[in-house]
Amino acid sequence: MRRARIVLALVLLLPQPVAAQLRAADGLAALEAGDIDGARAIWEPLAERGDLLSQYNLGVLELERDPEAARALFAAAAEQGHLLAQRALADLALEAGDWARARRWLRAVAQAGDAQAQMALAMMLDQGLGGPANATGAALWYGHAAEEGVAEAAFALGTLRLEAGDEAGAAKAFAQAAEAGHIPAQHNLALAYAQGRGVAQDPEIARALYFQAAQSGHAAAMHNLALMQARGQGGAQSFTRALAWALNARDAGHAQAEALVEALSEVMRAEAIAEAEALAGQCLIGAVCE
Repeated sequence: MRRARIVLALVLLLPQPVAAQLRAADGLAALEAGDIDGARAIWEPLAERGDLLSQYNLGVLELERDPEAARALFAAAAEQGHLLAQRALADLALEAGDWARARRWLRAVAQAGDAQAQMALAMMLDQGLGGPANATGAALWYGHAAEEGVAEAAFALGTLRLEAGDEAGAAKAFAQAAEAGHIPAQHNLALAYAQGRGVAQDPEIARALYFQAAQSGHAAAMHNLALMQARGQGGAQSFTRALAWALNARDAGHAQAEALVEALSEVMRAEAIAEAEALAGQCLIGAVCE
């Protein structure tokens, strides 16, 4: 679990009396000086008077010594909208497998714009953890996280859209993830371009995307790239390069790669097969194997 951290970020913007702000800062200074008891002595009365930052910071101090007391302190601050306390409660709930509680607090943090919380909430809605599965809600939160640059969220959104029959929406989401370097998204987008699903069919783009994913070790991309090279789709035909990628796909565990290796080997000369075998390893470390 990502442990809650003691922070004083943006303290002057918090809706607290100035005196409480300064005292909370004194507690942080004491902690930084190694005076844990001094920090606790400063934060305890502030927490009792409802100071959110002190409740959160004191909760962090108590987390190892008295988890229940820490949880109560986090809850007091979280109920008043303290974001870090809400995240701490979500993390504690996830660690305990309390999916319903985790879902509640992740939603609060997600609504505040936290991309990782948005992703986690989407996954819980997608999988039905902590409540009924909700594909619409999952897509919504995957979308929010994707907008914040979470590539895995864009990929998950594309998968949901594809399952719902929205091929154009799926391709758009896969493209967003692929641009961020998400390897399975590169493969799925390549498949969309190869088959014309949600985008105009374009073998050249498909082949280039398969190549990107293949160089990163994606077995299905290796296999599909080999097929396109063997057929001359989207670029020059090359049995040698096709066999090199088919061998890599087989080594990566692709179920259909062995059949492709055998089919190519039957129509290639021994010298070409040897060249492909030598090329296979080089393809994975930047050689020109497209």
